[in-house]
Amino acid sequence: MEYTVNAGDLRTSITFQQPTITSDAGGAQKPGWANVSTNPTVLARCVMAHGQEVVTSDALKSSQRMVVTIRHRTDIQTTWRIVMADSSAWQIISVDPIQGRNRYVELVAERVKGPV
Repeated sequence: MEYTVNAGDLRTSITFQQPTITSDAGGAQKPGWANVSTNPTVLARCVMAHGQEVVTSDALKSSQRMVVTIRHRTDIQTTWRIVMADSSAWQIISVDPIQGRNRYVELVAERVKGPV
């Protein structure tokens, strides 16, 4: 069965970011995020999956997953994150080139709220 995506389905703007190390005014290094250097903002189809809530160490933590479909690219890493227009950040947890035909890539991303 052919996997098809209509061009009109790719209507959500997302930005890819990768982890970086920055220095503060005192010279201490701290982790941060920066837009990827090649084509950081793309249009995507985003479909929310069901979330879950878990209580660990007396703290409530909820996670939500999203399936993101974009046009084919080969540079996406699971160390990257996706930033939505509302500034919410989603960690990429899997990258799947659909059917190996170099047309689309499906990503699964997760957002965790609460203590990690």
